[in-house]
Amino acid sequence: MSVLDGPLVFVDIETNGLNHVRGRVIEVAAIRVERGQVVRSFKSLIDPESELPYYITNLTGIKTHDLRGAPLFHEIADELREILDGAIFVAHNVRFDYSFLKQEFSRVGQPFLPKQLCTVKLSRALHPHERTHKLADLIQRYGFSYGARHRAYDDAHVLWQFVQYVQKQFPPEQVEKAIALQLKSPAVPKDLQPELVRNLPEGPGVYIFEDAVGQPLYIGKSINIKKRVMSHFGRDHAETKEFKIAQAIKHIRTEETPGELSALLLESRLVKELQPLHNRKLRKTERLLLARQNSTPEGYQAISLEEATSIEPESASDIVAVYPRRSAARQSLEIIVKTYDLCPKLMGMEKSKGSCFAYQLRKCRGACVGKEPAQAYNLRLQEAFSRQRIQAWPYRGAVLIEEKMSPEFHGIVVDQWCVMAEIRQDEYCEPVVEAQTKHFDLDTYKILQQFLTSKLDKLKIQPIDLAQLQLSTTIA
Repeated sequence: MSVLDGPLVFVDIETNGLNHVRGRVIEVAAIRVERGQVVRSFKSLIDPESELPYYITNLTGIKTHDLRGAPLFHEIADELREILDGAIFVAHNVRFDYSFLKQEFSRVGQPFLPKQLCTVKLSRALHPHERTHKLADLIQRYGFSYGARHRAYDDAHVLWQFVQYVQKQFPPEQVEKAIALQLKSPAVPKDLQPELVRNLPEGPGVYIFEDAVGQPLYIGKSINIKKRVMSHFGRDHAETKEFKIAQAIKHIRTEETPGELSALLLESRLVKELQPLHNRKLRKTERLLLARQNSTPEGYQAISLEEATSIEPESASDIVAVYPRRSAARQSLEIIVKTYDLCPKLMGMEKSKGSCFAYQLRKCRGACVGKEPAQAYNLRLQEAFSRQRIQAWPYRGAVLIEEKMSPEFHGIVVDQWCVMAEIRQDEYCEPVVEAQTKHFDLDTYKILQQFLTSKLDKLKIQPIDLAQLQLSTTIA
């Protein structure tokens, strides 16, 4: 039995223009087809309980006052669910319509997980020579009839006409094959070539989602690129960021790496270089606020805050914490002072002669006036920042880190938490050394520190003489 003989429901919606998480459906239409015959249809305006933006009215012709008195979604949910029940959900850019309806059904406590068929993908699979596959293009190209564009019932009916057209124009086995590929992988965004997704590497590396002009939307890493990429598309109906990426993505670029560590380091570097729209955590920060420790003449460890655009490797061990902004530093230091009974004055939070105000309230043990032994105070301060501070480099000098899972030789030269170079060597070839300027990067430090602490078994580490590699040691 052909997939197209089974229950199909051709669906189209109009929305109030917000994203699928906050947005609402303002019109829905569904045409149920069984064995090539329309057996039931449904259409309704829906009151979103909010004003419509002008551009939505201009696009659809639907005005806010048209929706006043229309049913709320929960009032039509059961009838709509009956028509959709057990059928393949067919729409143009199906993830868009599905995501909005899934959210609407979720609000009334009903799960919604139909099989999905995208007519954009079907058109592309059967007409690969055509440049565009928008609904307006299909109408013009094949002369489909309609009453009003951007109205739910008329657009849904065009999709039914399109399916009838392809059944007449193409051999059944070709149509079935195109549909079967979709039903096996329904989450792939409409503008991605299926071959591109099928051929993604299944090993470690970095992937870059790009828009129509090649600008990076998102950069990620994984030990299995293909599996990780598909997980993005499986969440596009539930998360706003994933939905936006799925709607804009046109291409995926990948760069394979020898293992997880090199993938993490490459991801961090590329995010800073390319500044993709949807990466936040690893994007380059122009200014940092450093909490640095220094000794007073009396032997107490004091904290001072300083702004910096970079961190010098040789002085990194003096930094006990790094903050994105002054308010975050102030909040963190206040908590530390209260938790560990530290002196606000020595912590750089007060500027006064004599004792700090907390000492007068008997909340400071008197380090600010020499009442508390420096050794006891300094021990508490070290404990307070033990998890935040930049750890001392655990080796005497530079080391070569080799990932054990790499079939060919690949080594990362690191000194004082700075990546100095990468060394690659294929069998029977001379090694290739890609030198980098010595530069302390906080994200690189965290990646290396975490690996050297918990994943040492995945690495082979040995000392290396930087002079032999003729590397630059200039601080950026």
